[in-house]
Amino acid sequence: MASPGDCESRPARLPWVVEAFIADRVILANGEAVGRDEFYGWLWERVQGLLGVNEGTMTAIDAAARGLVASSLVIDAAAAPADRDWVAQIPVAAVEWWFADEAAARAAADLVANVRGCEVRGIRADESADHDATSRAAFGPIAVPGFGVVQPAWEDGVAEVAPDGRATIFIEPGLGFGTGLHETTQLCLAALSAWHRGGSRLGRVLDFGSGSGILGIAAAVLGATRVDAVEIDHQVHPAISANASRNGVAERVVVTTDLPAESAPYDFVVANIVATVLVEHAAELCRRVRADRGCLVLSGLLADEVPRVADRYAAELGRTPLIRERGDWRCLVFVIA
Repeated sequence: MASPGDCESRPARLPWVVEAFIADRVILANGEAVGRDEFYGWLWERVQGLLGVNEGTMTAIDAAARGLVASSLVIDAAAAPADRDWVAQIPVAAVEWWFADEAAARAAADLVANVRGCEVRGIRADESADHDATSRAAFGPIAVPGFGVVQPAWEDGVAEVAPDGRATIFIEPGLGFGTGLHETTQLCLAALSAWHRGGSRLGRVLDFGSGSGILGIAAAVLGATRVDAVEIDHQVHPAISANASRNGVAERVVVTTDLPAESAPYDFVVANIVATVLVEHAAELCRRVRADRGCLVLSGLLADEVPRVADRYAAELGRTPLIRERGDWRCLVFVIA
């Protein structure tokens, strides 16, 4: 979990690090009890030179082993959204605070000395790690069958569609789910590309549960004139906008927290989210698709979740979906004629 300002402030080199254990509730020196996130906010307000807070990450396998999630198979391969912040659910988190110099690090350690539930484990100089290079080395170009290539945002080049229909887009890995690596994202990209290559209209697009914005941005690169990127987690909105700008489609991608008010129907609607959310919003999403040659794509589904979601949407649309699969994951494609 990143703290406020972390994405903007974190430099390539972080020379001083304070290591600490933080309980899920801490008692400040004045006797006030606050949660871990509130404590981080308190720290940001009082410490000069604080560059970032890192709680680390927890994989789905580790979360399942701790009993925080029923299955290790989850859609979010990148940073988990708020409702799946597994680190927040553990009683004591191992954290690191990054500082520009030794004096700031030691001042912070002194400040929290009387905070119960916060134990400073050490202060160290981080002399050799190039965090930016390490992070970037973990990501490379991703070839997506049936779509094209998803490049990291820092690579040279421009978003484009080749004469053969293969697209190239650029995405910055960040808070929002969707780097192009996960099978569910690839299924949706392939379905979008197939719709476009088939000569179908791709004017207005709804990307529901947008994450990094990858699907809506891909639609805009393919020629969509208007994309509504709906993402409930407002913290990733800047990342969606930045990704849209990197691909030269910022003026056609509108980022919102909620579904826009009823308006003209969408030519293409895509929702790559969990089954429970798909079922909850079935009626609303079905109303948004054009009744004359529209397309609705749903993903984020494991095989045993398909019948419940397919039946719910089939009842609304009066037709059965095409089912696409990749690995353990499934995608439903409804074509409305």
